[in-house]
Amino acid sequence: MTLPKYVIKRDGRKQLFEASKIAHSIWTAAKNVGGKDKKMADAIALEVLEYLADIYPTDQPLATYDIGSAVERTLVNRGHYKTVKEFIISREHRREEFTRKLKLGIKDDIGRLDYNSLFILKERYLTKDKFGNTTETPKQMLERVAKFVASSEKTDKLKKVWQEKFFDLMFEWKFLPGTRALANAGKPKPQMANCFVFEISDSIDDIFKTLYESSITKKYGGGCGYNFSKIRPKGDSVAGEPGLAAGPIEIMKMFDLPTSIFRQQGKYESGNMAILNVEHPDILEFISSKEKEGVLTKTNISLGVSNAFMEAVKKDTKWNLINPRNGKITNTIKAKAIWELVVTYAYRTGDPGMIFLDHINKNNPIVEKFGPIQATNPCGEIPQYPYESCNLGYMNLPVFVRKGDKIKATVDFDSLAQACKTATRFMDNVIDTSWFPVEGQRKTIKEFRRLGIGVVGWAEMLTELGIVYGSEESLQLAEKVSKCIADSCHEESIALGKEKGPFPNIIYSKWKKSKDQPRNVTTNTLPPSSGNAVIFGTSYSIEPYFALAYYQNVLGGVRIKNVNEKLAKLLKAEGIHVDNLFEKIFENHGSIQHIKEIPVHIKKLFLTAHEIHWRSHIAMQSAWQKNIDNAITKTINMSASETIETVEKAYKLAWEMGCKGVTIYRDNSKLSQVIEFGDSSDKDSIVMDEQKSMRELKGGDECPECGEKLLATEGCIKCLSCNFSLCQL
Repeated sequence: MTLPKYVIKRDGRKQLFEASKIAHSIWTAAKNVGGKDKKMADAIALEVLEYLADIYPTDQPLATYDIGSAVERTLVNRGHYKTVKEFIISREHRREEFTRKLKLGIKDDIGRLDYNSLFILKERYLTKDKFGNTTETPKQMLERVAKFVASSEKTDKLKKVWQEKFFDLMFEWKFLPGTRALANAGKPKPQMANCFVFEISDSIDDIFKTLYESSITKKYGGGCGYNFSKIRPKGDSVAGEPGLAAGPIEIMKMFDLPTSIFRQQGKYESGNMAILNVEHPDILEFISSKEKEGVLTKTNISLGVSNAFMEAVKKDTKWNLINPRNGKITNTIKAKAIWELVVTYAYRTGDPGMIFLDHINKNNPIVEKFGPIQATNPCGEIPQYPYESCNLGYMNLPVFVRKGDKIKATVDFDSLAQACKTATRFMDNVIDTSWFPVEGQRKTIKEFRRLGIGVVGWAEMLTELGIVYGSEESLQLAEKVSKCIADSCHEESIALGKEKGPFPNIIYSKWKKSKDQPRNVTTNTLPPSSGNAVIFGTSYSIEPYFALAYYQNVLGGVRIKNVNEKLAKLLKAEGIHVDNLFEKIFENHGSIQHIKEIPVHIKKLFLTAHEIHWRSHIAMQSAWQKNIDNAITKTINMSASETIETVEKAYKLAWEMGCKGVTIYRDNSKLSQVIEFGDSSDKDSIVMDEQKSMRELKGGDECPECGEKLLATEGCIKCLSCNFSLCQL
C-alpha cells in the first residue's frame, strides 16, 4: 500500500502525512460515544488508508478534507453511526475554530493555539508596524524572544546553541517568560521585568524622587510596591512645627494618582502595593482607608505583620504603636483591637491583605547584611529589596503529564526538571538583556539577580491525573512538584554560578563560604499568570477552576459559549452530550455539582474555587510554599455565607501554616460578584457607572474592552474573556 507523502492543512501548510493520526481521530470519536475496542478503531483506520491508496495518486498531497471524508465514508459503511456523528461534530467544531482564527489574520504556526490565545497574542504581544498592523506570527515571536535572550551568551557558538534550546523550550509549550518579555524582547528599550519595589523614606526630597522614579517605571510597564512605614504619622511635627505631617495615607494617595496617567504600553494602568507595618501609629486609618469609594483605587493594601503581633493577638495582650521618626511609643492598644478591625474590613471588602514579614525573612539568605525585606510587588508573590524587580517565567504543568490507554497518567519529573534548568538560564539571561528605566534598578537587579519562575495549569494537571484539588493526594503532589521545580532551578543556578559567576552580593549571603554558589539569590515564585495562562490555554497559577461554563464576548461583539475543554472531553467519554448540559452549567453559576446527569467521579475532579473549602485553599498554598523561596499569589475563596469568625480563622491558619501572605475573597463582598452567569437583570449584578475611572472597576463590572463580567481574584481585577487586567498586562 503506497500513500501520498504529504497532506495540505486547512491553512495551506504542507506537512508529512502521518497515518497514525487517522487511527487516533477515529479512536477519540469512538471513546467519546462510549467505544471500548481500540483494535476495531485501528482496523477501521487501516481500511481508510487502503481506500486512500486506491483513490488518490501518490505524487499529489492529500487535503485534510479528503481524509476526513474517507473516514466518514468508512465509518458509515461499517455501521458505526454514533462514532461517525461524533467525528463529524468534531470536524465541524475544528472547522469553526479554524474559521474564527482565520478572521484574526494570524497564522497558528505553533500548531496548538486556540482562538483566545491568538487573540491575546495579536492584541498585546506580537510586533506591529507604525500603523498598528501585526507584522509577525506567534512562531516568529518565539524566535525573536529566543534570539534576543540568547544574545547575552559569551560566544557566537553559545548564542546559537542557546537560541535553539530556548526556542524549543517555548515551541514545545513547556515554558514562556512573562508577557513583558514576549512583548518587548528585541525592541528599543526592552523593559522585560514585571514589577519593581521602591523605598519610601521620611523626607520630602526622597518622597518626590521615588514618586518620579516609580512614575517613569509605570510608563514602561512596571507595577510598583512600597512600604510606607518610615513615614511619620499624621499630625506629627515637621521641622519642629507640630501638626504639619500629612501621614502615610495621604502620601499613598499621591502615589496612587499618577498610576492612571502613566499607562503600560500607552494603554493600561499598572498597579501598586502599599504596605504599612502593624506598629505604625496610623495603622487603624490604613486598615479602613479603602472603605470610601474612589480611594486608593489603583493600589492593593496589605498589613506588614510580625510574629510578635500574631502572638500578642493569641495572648490578647497590648500592642505598642511607635512613631518611626523618633522610635517613641505614641499609643498602646490591645492587639486584638487592630486584629478585629482587619478581619472586619477583609470580610466586608477584601482589603487589606496580610504580608507576614517574619515568614518572608525566615530563610532570606542575605538578611544579615541588608536587613529584612519590607515590601513586595503589587500582587505579593515577590518580596524584594528597593530597586529590585520580579523577572517572571511560567512552566506549563499539563504538558508534563504522561498517559497511555492502559496506564494511569503520571508526571514526567525528568522532563520537568530539565525544562526548569533551561528556563533558569533563560530567565537569568533576561536580566542581562533587559533595559531598566531607573539607574538604581540597573545596578541593584544585577547585584541580586532575583528570578521568579512559577507555573500555570495546576488545576489541569490534577484533572489529568485524576486527583481532586485539595485532597491529601493533591497536597502531597504539590510538595513533590514544587520540590522538583525548586531543586532543578537551584541546581542550574549553581551551575550558572560556576560558569558565569554568582550574584555579586553573595559575599554577604549564607553561601559566602559555600563551594556551590548560585547565580541567583532566589529562583522560584507563584505569580498570578493571567496573560501566560490565556496564551497556554490553561488555568491560572495554582488556582482551581473558577467556572466550568460561561459566556464570552469576542471580536465583533459575538457572544460564544465556553465550556472547560477537559470537562467536555470527560463528559463525552461518558456518553453525555455537552451542548445539552451547557445551559444547566451556566445557570448553575458555572458549577456542575447539582447536575444529576454528571457522574460523581467527574464532579469531584471539577470543583470550582468557591466549592473548595477555604482550609483546603490555605493548605494548598502552604504545600507549595514549603519549596518556594519567594512567595505566592493565591486567593483564599469563601462563600458569601461565611462569617467574620471564619475570615479570622483563615488569617490565623495561613500564618500558622507558614504562608508568606494571604488574600481573602468572600463571594458577594464589596469586591463581590466575580462573574455573572445569569441574566444581567439579576439582583446580584453590578452595573458599571460610566463615570468611573478604569481603576474603580470591581468584580462584576463590565470589562472596558469586551463587555464581559470582570473577575476579582489573585489580588487583581481581570477578565476571563479577553484577558484585560488592571495589574498584570
